[in-house]
Amino acid sequence: MPFWDTSALVKLYVRERDSDDFVELARKSETRATISQLSIHEMRCVLHRKEFARAIPPKTAELAYREFHDDVKDAVLKLIPYGRDVALEFDRIVRVCYRASPVVPIRALDGLLFASAFTARMPDLVSTDLHMCDAGLLLGLRVLPS
Repeated sequence: MPFWDTSALVKLYVRERDSDDFVELARKSETRATISQLSIHEMRCVLHRKEFARAIPPKTAELAYREFHDDVKDAVLKLIPYGRDVALEFDRIVRVCYRASPVVPIRALDGLLFASAFTARMPDLVSTDLHMCDAGLLLGLRVLPS
């Protein structure tokens, strides 16, 4: 299964216009979705930001987060822990992105997520975030959905 960025992962837990496509992508996979340990914290923020913006109904953020957290706890999702290996890979990724021509600006958390994906040897990225998709292509990942 590919590495899931939080922009795509959230679609498995709250109803969005294109959620069905991502649910189907996860269902068809032969392995578990892989996420970074840092995605746990990002998911909470994303869900509350969506609730604040009224993109999801009131009180949905905590319910969706609980379901997500249960999936993490029950190993439905494969979790890549943050460690020295991820930190070293992060340094490499930042250099690649900022030495590219043209430069592909990368945010710190995105770099850490990519570092988790590379540490776990994930060849594919599932994301709807344009910054993540651009950096993923530069880094040689196959970006889904295509």
